[in-house]
Amino acid sequence: MMALSSIAASSFLDCTLHTSYKFFISSPLLVSFTGLILCFFFASLHYKTTKQKSWIVTTISSFVMSIASLPFVWDYVLGGGSVLHIRTLPVFAAPINRFFQSYLAADLILGTFFYRSRLSFVEGWIHHSIYILVVELAIQHSWPHIFCLCASMEIPTFILGLTTLHPRLRNNSLFASSFFATRIVFHIILTVAYFSEETRVAATGGSFIPAILLALVFPLHVVWFIGCIKGFIRRAAEVQQVQSPPIINLEIISVAAAPPTVPELSTPARGPRGTDLFPVPFPRFSGAHHHLRSFENILEKFHLDAFDARLGELWFW
Repeated sequence: MMALSSIAASSFLDCTLHTSYKFFISSPLLVSFTGLILCFFFASLHYKTTKQKSWIVTTISSFVMSIASLPFVWDYVLGGGSVLHIRTLPVFAAPINRFFQSYLAADLILGTFFYRSRLSFVEGWIHHSIYILVVELAIQHSWPHIFCLCASMEIPTFILGLTTLHPRLRNNSLFASSFFATRIVFHIILTVAYFSEETRVAATGGSFIPAILLALVFPLHVVWFIGCIKGFIRRAAEVQQVQSPPIINLEIISVAAAPPTVPELSTPARGPRGTDLFPVPFPRFSGAHHHLRSFENILEKFHLDAFDARLGELWFW
């Protein structure tokens, strides 16, 4: 009896372990989560700053999601810009949705331990937590293809992440144009499409949920885009200020022919802030005297003390 019980317990344990192992291997969520964690640790050996580390898994995720959205974008384009022509592809779309969920979870966990200063409460914990629920809602309602279509909005995120990891690749115009095309224009088009009754009934069974979610997210994208434009304007002004030195209008003073004789000067040369450069009078060099006095007038007019001091050295020699 005990032998039978041991055999049954052993069989049950083997079956449980086999099922758990099979679930782990076949589950896109766990596999993706593990893969992102490993990629982070390997990439951290190369990227040293906290800012770069905070963008490792985000760059990987945005790249995967951008690529995964292409089949659905292709269907959308071939269908003349109609979401009704998008294939559902559940075998492909659902795992991609799970992958995005794993990214959100991995980013929160890794950020807590390795780049906490870069993980804000609103754009980190609240944003990621809400999106985990949004993706789960899409999966449960058989709308993962809709989320995959919207994943094309991750293209500017990938551009930003790549240029953060490799700053020499930075292209502000490319990022701004991709952001405007996907997260502003395309976002508006999709929101209007899923609010329309004909599309809503055919694509979502009459549900307003996709349209409402798109409408709620849109203001956040607008705020980000406005911040992006303000950043461009500020940096352009800073660059212009650095590259454009102040313009000084200098008057050209003509020096007339010197008289044959010049009386000896009794007033010493005046240096910066009225100090005496030399306690002795100028020598009788008529041409040199007029040139030096002309330069002195220019320097006194523009208060160029540093050049006054340098001119004193020239006078000495």
